[in-house]
Amino acid sequence: MPQNLTTLVHQLADLPVHKTDFGEIKVLGGEKVMGFWARLNAGSHIPAHSHPNEQITWLMKGRFDCKFGTGEEASCEAGSLVLIPGGVEHEVWYREECEIVEFFSPPRTDMFPGLENNPYGLVE
Repeated sequence: MPQNLTTLVHQLADLPVHKTDFGEIKVLGGEKVMGFWARLNAGSHIPAHSHPNEQITWLMKGRFDCKFGTGEEASCEAGSLVLIPGGVEHEVWYREECEIVEFFSPPRTDMFPGLENNPYGLVE
């Protein structure tokens, strides 16, 4: 369990915001899983990449297109769920402003190194 985890119940509104070039992210992570909520700007693009972490993306609002190293392509709308096994290359184009919830196992400490000591991914 991250050292600074003092409570088990959290409110999305209280989580610190990580600003990025493509939007904003709020993170909560433990030893074996992390989740984040993100608001992503229309027109943003996440280039092709892969990671060993399993990933589930739940599109809450908006529309995005994705392409996978398996050859599969998809257009996703609110309510879509995407399961990406570890090691599978993937790429995303956010066609509209999107709100997503993502889960990773194990946590993406490459994205948020602070997760090793802080449940919000903050570097202290």
